[in-house]
Amino acid sequence: MYGCAACQHCTTVRQVCSASFPRCLALPSVRKHARSGCQSSRYCSGTHEGLNPARGALTCRTSATEDDALQLDVPDIDNDLESYQGQLGAVFNDAGFPMTFDNTQEALEALQTSCCVTDMSNWDRLHISGRDRLTFLHGQSTFDCARAQPGSAFDTVFVTPQGRCLELARCLVQSQGLLVLVSPGSGVMLAARLAKYILYGDEVSVVDVTSKTKMFSLTGPLSSATLEGLEAAAPGPNCVALMGFQGSPVLVAEGSGLAAPGYTLVVDEQAAGELWRNLTLKGAKPMGEVEWEMARILQGRPAAGKELTEQHIPLEAGLYHAVSLNKGCYMGQETLAKVHKLNAVKQQLQGLVLDGGVQAGTPLLSGSEKAGTVTSVTQLPDGSHIGLGYVRCRANGRQIAVEGLHLTAAGVAATVVSRPYGTWHFPEGQGVEEPAPDAAEDFKDRALAAK
Repeated sequence: MYGCAACQHCTTVRQVCSASFPRCLALPSVRKHARSGCQSSRYCSGTHEGLNPARGALTCRTSATEDDALQLDVPDIDNDLESYQGQLGAVFNDAGFPMTFDNTQEALEALQTSCCVTDMSNWDRLHISGRDRLTFLHGQSTFDCARAQPGSAFDTVFVTPQGRCLELARCLVQSQGLLVLVSPGSGVMLAARLAKYILYGDEVSVVDVTSKTKMFSLTGPLSSATLEGLEAAAPGPNCVALMGFQGSPVLVAEGSGLAAPGYTLVVDEQAAGELWRNLTLKGAKPMGEVEWEMARILQGRPAAGKELTEQHIPLEAGLYHAVSLNKGCYMGQETLAKVHKLNAVKQQLQGLVLDGGVQAGTPLLSGSEKAGTVTSVTQLPDGSHIGLGYVRCRANGRQIAVEGLHLTAAGVAATVVSRPYGTWHFPEGQGVEEPAPDAAEDFKDRALAAK
C-alpha cells in the first residue's frame, strides 16, 4: 500500500501513487513541494529509484517503527483536482493553477458553440454575514444591495469616495449571508477596507473563505444542458441555487463572469475534483487562465488593475448595470450622479482591433492628438491582435460616437469596435432620467451667463 505521512501537503500522492515515483512527480503540487526543500524520508512506502536528494527530491524509507514514532495525523485527500486537470493536459504555474490546457482554439470555439469550464479558484471569495450585511454593502458599493433577496445574484462596483473604480464584484445572496466574488488578490484589500467602515453596533462580519472553497465558471450556450446532465436545474437570470453533489453543497449562480451565457459554481474543496471530472465528462472543454484572458478581452470585461483603476469611474467602464443612482447616499454616489446628469462621461471602454502588438498603457492617437489609452492586449490563435482601451467620447463639448474610429497606437493601426460586455444605459425600472445630449455644454453656458 502506498501512503504518505510526511506532511499534509504530500497526502496528495495517496490517490495517484503507484510503484513508479515519476508518476508521483507528475503532480504539479508534488513537484512544487519537492522544490520547497522537503527532505522527508517518508514520502511514500514504495521503492522509487532515480531520486536525487540534492535537487530537492524526496527520499523513501519503509521503517514501520519510525512511522509509528512520528505519530502523524494525516487526513485523506481524495479526488485531487490537480490530478484530474493534469490528465487533461493542464500546464500549471508555480502555484499549481492551470494556465492552459494547450487547447486554445478548441476552448475559444467551445465558448461560442458549446461549453467550457474554467477553474476560477484563484479568484477571492468573501463571506459577509450578520443582520446588517446587505445595508452595509449597500453603503459601500454602487448596486442597490438593500433590496436584494435571498437566491439572487448581482454585480456591484467598489469605488473610492470620489467614485473611482476599485473592483467589480459578483454577489451571491443566501438566506444567512452573501458571497462576494472578486478578482485574484483583491480579497485582502477589500476585506480590510470593509472592516474599516464597520461601525459600533453594526452586526456585520467579513470572512475570507477563498482557501476553503473552489470556484468554476461554466460558460457557453450549452452550459445549462451540461448542468442538467448532472441532474441539476439551471438557475434563472441573476439567481442562485444551493445544490448537492456527492454529499457536498454546491452554490450555483447564473452568470459566467463574461457576457457569454453560463454559471458560476462554488464548491467545497473536497468535492471539487469529482465535480470538475463530471463536468468534463459531460462535454465541457477545459479552459485555462490564458484562454480566459483572451475571452475577457474579446468580450470587453474590465479587469481590476487594468481597466478598473482610480483613473476611471464605472460609467466610463460600461458598468451601468451595476450602478444605482436613486438608492440614496453611498460612497462615490455624488460624483456618479453629477457625471450622469451633465452627460459628462468623457471616455468609454471599447474594444480595439489592432494591426500588431502594442503594450498596455500605449496612448491612442487621432492624428497627433491623444484620443485614449490601451489597457489590455492579447494575440489570438490566428495571429491577430485585439485589445481594450479607453477612448475619448467627447469633442467640442459634445458626445460623439466612437465605434469605427481609426486610431493609432505606437504607429500600429487600431480600429474601435464595440464589445458585448459593456452596458451604457441604466436598467429599465430604475427611474433614472437620461440626460439631455448637451447637458454639460448647457451647464457651462449658464455658469458663464451667471458671471
